[in-house]
Amino acid sequence: MKVRVNPILTNESRLKMRNWRTFALIAIYLVILGGLGTMFFATAYWSLQYGGVDLSEVGRNLFIFLSIIQFLMIYFIVPGFTSNSITAEKERQTFDLLVCTQLTPMNIISGKLFSALNNVVLLIFASLPVYGLVFLLGGVTVGELVKLVLIYLYTAFVYGGYYTFLSSKFKKSQPAVIVSYVLALMFLGLTVIITTIIAGLTQVRNLPLPFPYFLLLNPGSIAEFLYPEVGEVFKAISGGKYPFTGILQGVKFWALSGSINIILSGLALYWASKEVNPLKKGKRSG
Repeated sequence: MKVRVNPILTNESRLKMRNWRTFALIAIYLVILGGLGTMFFATAYWSLQYGGVDLSEVGRNLFIFLSIIQFLMIYFIVPGFTSNSITAEKERQTFDLLVCTQLTPMNIISGKLFSALNNVVLLIFASLPVYGLVFLLGGVTVGELVKLVLIYLYTAFVYGGYYTFLSSKFKKSQPAVIVSYVLALMFLGLTVIITTIIAGLTQVRNLPLPFPYFLLLNPGSIAEFLYPEVGEVFKAISGGKYPFTGILQGVKFWALSGSINIILSGLALYWASKEVNPLKKGKRSG
């Protein structure tokens, strides 16, 4: 059985692999990640010499440090790749040619999303050798590394769906990129700020803490999938409403957050496909 590959993904992947900028990006990314990891290890090495920690603890701390740094790097790289995926076609005046092909609107959107993120996927897998030092030190399992890769892929594609939708709404890349980064900052920072303010106000008034609904949209909530101890933070700021009871009993915070974001991202891609549909309301079919 012949497997059909999205032609947009195939074509743009070939173009990117022939471009020296792709390899320069990977090199710079690995230098930054490896450099920060080396600095952290050098600092921890001094503690190791004085007997403050053991090798496995250094390896565990290095893994946590690298995972946070790489998560933030990927999270802020994704808007730059996806927010101009559609607007670039409009600026090159090739958008009308694209929608006139036999590809469905959803094929166009999915092809643009996957082609925009293929560099991110390359960065994720190219960085795996950096974690080799972690395994030499110990304190981390292969299963945890697999979970970390899944978190990176989830973050890239789910939040990339939001920014692809924004790209379909704008005609120029600059405003699309700006709005995408504002949205990224809101997801990461504003959700925490709002949750903190609400918690502070309820404590001042001696009221029970409300459930931190806004944190369900925070990309950091997925960290509980890899680090179960993060659940204690959710328990503390939810006023005892987590772990869930009733119909949601047994459901983890990260699972609920991930499910909501996957659904919203799917809806964003669906709306984006409506935006690129030449037969949508307000456009002539001829």
